[in-house]
Amino acid sequence: MKVRDIEVGNRIGESSKFRIYLGKMDDGHSVIMKVAKTFEDGDILAEEAGKFRVLHAFEKVIAKYVEIHDTSNPHYDWLFANLLASFLEPTQDDRRINVFAMPDIDLGELIPLTKLHAEVEINVRTSVWILGRLFKFYSFFELLAAQGDNPVTRYPVFSPDDYFIGAKRHRLIYYNFSGDVADVIATDFVKAISKFILDWVVVGDDLAEQKYFELLGDFAKNGCASFEEAHNYLYTPVAKLWGIQYHPFTYRDRGTIAWKTIKED
Repeated sequence: MKVRDIEVGNRIGESSKFRIYLGKMDDGHSVIMKVAKTFEDGDILAEEAGKFRVLHAFEKVIAKYVEIHDTSNPHYDWLFANLLASFLEPTQDDRRINVFAMPDIDLGELIPLTKLHAEVEINVRTSVWILGRLFKFYSFFELLAAQGDNPVTRYPVFSPDDYFIGAKRHRLIYYNFSGDVADVIATDFVKAISKFILDWVVVGDDLAEQKYFELLGDFAKNGCASFEEAHNYLYTPVAKLWGIQYHPFTYRDRGTIAWKTIKED
């Protein structure tokens, strides 16, 4: 089946309000398509489209600032999917369809975060960059709130189902809006994210790993006032323990003891 210039492929996910499909555009680019189950269900996709438009608009503001001041690009644009289109499709009973492309990476390199979490365990240094990406993504919403008159940040609900992960290139990409919550501090969100990582990582007897494990446990128990602070608190000791450098995605299949790696070519 074809919708506009997109060939609809396999269904890869489903919620109570919409289904998620792979798609391929006429120019060969792969996309994600979310199709509302009914006309009324399209409201949630319309809200999602609005949220992603805000993210992209603000990222452009940051990118422009970086360009003008000739500073390092933080590449917040790599942290969330690109909304290509959101429309009511007459051939599908006017059900809303959202179309997403992945930022600077092929869709074939990505896997749902929940799927990877269920199938493998990760080592400490792999968990660092995943946690760091999550903290950085959430800090983006703090920056967004700081630009307005209301200092309260609207943090996304943390649901691992909302992310793809690209092991080779260290990518974590938000592509699904499950809702958000307004809060003046990040504590509960830092706790939830840290517990997710804590339940995934395998920590050895090495002293450096034990120190990191203590930090992770502190995040999970006490949280942090903001994600900007959490990000700094994470990488300050990490820089001393291992340095800030690329570490290949290191994992083992659950129930096994042999470690494997996925690294850049």
